[in-house]
Amino acid sequence: MPPSPSVWGLSAWALAICAVAYGSLLETERLHASVGGYAVLNCHLDFPFGNEIPYQLQWDKDGETILSWYSSEGRVRLGERWGGRVQQLFDGRLGLGRGSINVSAVRETDSGLYRCRVTFPNRSPPARNNGTFYYLDVDGGNLIVTPPMNVTVLEGERAELECLPKTPESAVAWFKDGTPLSEFPELALRSELPANGSLVLRRAASSDPGEYECRVRDPDGASQSAAAFLDVQYKAKVVYAPKERYLPYGKPASLDCHFSANPPLTNLRWEKDGFLFDPYNVPGVFYSRNGSLLFNQVDESHEGEYSCTPYNSLGSEGPSPGVRVRVQKPPALTSRPQPLYVARLGATLTIPCSASTRSHHDEPSVHWARKDGGELPAGRHMLNDGNLTIIEVSEEDRGVYVCTVSNEAASVDVETELLVENMPPRAPYNLSVRPSVDSLHLSWVPGHNGMEVDYNVWYRERTVSEWRTMKILSRGVTEATLVGLRPGTEYELRVLSQDLIGDGLFSKPVFAKTLGYTEEETITGEQIPYAAVTTEVSMELGTGSAGEAEMTGGEELEVTVRLIDEGALVRWRREPHDSSHCSVRWYEGAPPGERLLATSHTNHDYMLVDSAEEGMRYWAHVACGTAHGGAALRVPEYSRLRSVAAGAGVAALLLAALGAALYATRRRLRLCSAGREPAPRNDKRMR
Repeated sequence: MPPSPSVWGLSAWALAICAVAYGSLLETERLHASVGGYAVLNCHLDFPFGNEIPYQLQWDKDGETILSWYSSEGRVRLGERWGGRVQQLFDGRLGLGRGSINVSAVRETDSGLYRCRVTFPNRSPPARNNGTFYYLDVDGGNLIVTPPMNVTVLEGERAELECLPKTPESAVAWFKDGTPLSEFPELALRSELPANGSLVLRRAASSDPGEYECRVRDPDGASQSAAAFLDVQYKAKVVYAPKERYLPYGKPASLDCHFSANPPLTNLRWEKDGFLFDPYNVPGVFYSRNGSLLFNQVDESHEGEYSCTPYNSLGSEGPSPGVRVRVQKPPALTSRPQPLYVARLGATLTIPCSASTRSHHDEPSVHWARKDGGELPAGRHMLNDGNLTIIEVSEEDRGVYVCTVSNEAASVDVETELLVENMPPRAPYNLSVRPSVDSLHLSWVPGHNGMEVDYNVWYRERTVSEWRTMKILSRGVTEATLVGLRPGTEYELRVLSQDLIGDGLFSKPVFAKTLGYTEEETITGEQIPYAAVTTEVSMELGTGSAGEAEMTGGEELEVTVRLIDEGALVRWRREPHDSSHCSVRWYEGAPPGERLLATSHTNHDYMLVDSAEEGMRYWAHVACGTAHGGAALRVPEYSRLRSVAAGAGVAALLLAALGAALYATRRRLRLCSAGREPAPRNDKRMR
């Protein structure tokens, strides 16, 4: 006769005692969790011969059943005090078995011995490799006995979040999303704080979801906190609907339905003039993903009264109020400003911008503003019939102005630029250069008046006509270093400033010479900006020299370089999980490089250099931590190879023709020596 359930419980309890007292009898894994936290208990299901058959999964805690699951029913049964806190959990990627569970909102009383047990009702014996034990230690439970747990309620229902302190003398304070509950007046009016420390919302609202945290402080000043989430579900409902909406004639437009839904939206229905409006049956009208109506090209047929009704799995609160949609033509300009105006200092300038008026109810509005966000000249500007007049033009009036003409349906923007005569944007000045063997360090003083300015450095060798440029990527930087330069070479340097309006002026040129390998002098002159990128390679220029490629010490790094269609591909070997930064230096010349062209940093194990010139030699040096290595690349002269191949083909054709001529001559001589003429090629006997 099989033992009764009570006997099974006593046996389990006895095994638990044995497992704790005698670790050698049963293997017990100890887990730790804090009050309010969670604990994952793993349990693998061992099926006979590896084939799944009907089974029962049961988790016990100190002999108390907390979860049972019958595979044939597919329904989870939880113990009374475990509801909402225990969930089945299976993730093969994390090595968790199909019988695993997650215990959330851990309480101090959750400390104890847990067992996973699997039985097979249709098999004899019903048990197989049972007895997965865990002992859970609950840390930090000295102040909170029962922490809050996640709660889901319907809108209007009562919601309670528990937080039972260990001693009645402890003070309990509640916070929502990190903010004291007292700072939510409407929520505080619907809340209660019973003596047991819980937070009770008499009627939950759709605005209540969030993280709620209870903080417990005892008389000695010690504190502890625990948090849980409150989710309030409600029927889909419309939260806003305008009484009137204007759509621009002949242009695309949209009509939105402003709704809120929890659970998420499942359906949205539109009506027009009291009848169902299905976009699938109306040419040029479509549904967007959020349920809005999209009009490809608005016309008069789209006028009418629209309403929308959102739905979710709980239903709908009803349709929106009617939205009267009217179709209106966009504003038309009768006069527009010119693209550019040049004014003298102290002069008065009027810039036209006006729109036609179709009717008294369709009068457009005109608004002027600066494109850079600045204010119009205070006390020195007037607006008359849409025209902008600036009195006593000054230097700060330079900029781009925007005239916006709008009506209820649409708006039209027109831009114009104002330049002040004889007042160009100031160029950078006080340039200075500090040279080294293969680099020039530059600094300068900005020439702008408070505007956001970008800088470009222009530089060239004195004996070369071609300029190279480099853009300073960070605004506000007034120094940079040009690297990879030729030693003992004189350079000409300039700085160009650019603002939101356009190019400014070049700085005065400065000339500086890089040091020779034997020189130890320094030069102080004018300073120039460069934040360098060369035109050959699209990587950021580095600050080192070719000699830096020869590093000593560290591990050897295997590096390869090969040509592909997009350029030169540099690759190196590294550990699969190594995410450290690697620096790549790209040199011109034979190993270990004669001239540094570029450098870059990456977390990958490759780098693409998108430009490599024919007939050139390059050297790539890679350093990843203490490991470093390099590889060389020689780019073939494809044009030379093609010319050589073409020449070889022509030579082959000439040799073939010469051979044929020699053969014909020898054949004619043999026939003549035999006393007869050779037959003509067009003899009928040869046809």
